[in-house]
Amino acid sequence: MAKIIKSAKGSFTAASITVDGSGRVVTASSGAGAANMKYHYFKSGSASGNIAAGANVSKTQAFLWGGGGGGGAGDNNPSEVGGSGGTGGFGYFEGPVSGPATLAFSVGGQGNGGPGLRSSGNAGGATNFHNFTANAGNGGGPNTPFSNGNAGNAPGASTLPVNTSIFFTNVSLGSGGSGGSGPGNTSGSSGSPGGLIVLLNDG
Repeated sequence: MAKIIKSAKGSFTAASITVDGSGRVVTASSGAGAANMKYHYFKSGSASGNIAAGANVSKTQAFLWGGGGGGGAGDNNPSEVGGSGGTGGFGYFEGPVSGPATLAFSVGGQGNGGPGLRSSGNAGGATNFHNFTANAGNGGGPNTPFSNGNAGNAPGASTLPVNTSIFFTNVSLGSGGSGGSGPGNTSGSSGSPGGLIVLLNDG
């Protein structure tokens, strides 16, 4: 018996389709979410808030940078300079979202440098969005090479082989601050702030 093919007419957004063995579209309907990713947030520096995901949103993509740690202060001995702050973690993430939803975020700030003799720099702040995290770099200690700050990480992130500086012009995200020079009580430099880019599939 010949199979009757139901025609699928009309315009569809992010269509869900059924195709038979001959490559013909049997049915078609609009899908639950739009097909294109759209920028919703683009920020460097300390910040926090919420991003509203509409009812049709089913996916998010995000780039997260943790804040860099501050450098340690210099020591009185000529050969002892402060340790460098650790770089903040960076990661590219993607995952499901059940819209409508309110997605919280916080962007990590930079760690301050050690303010005086034999003082350590402060750690930066972690960047968080949805269930993604890029951890901050730790502050540098007062003496190198034994006390550079540890770098942050981004657990669960995908590998992204790009130069991340292309996202923010003239901003060095998540870099650790340099240590203060000796001799003398020279303060360390502050690290660089974290950053966040968020896309949702409602474009």
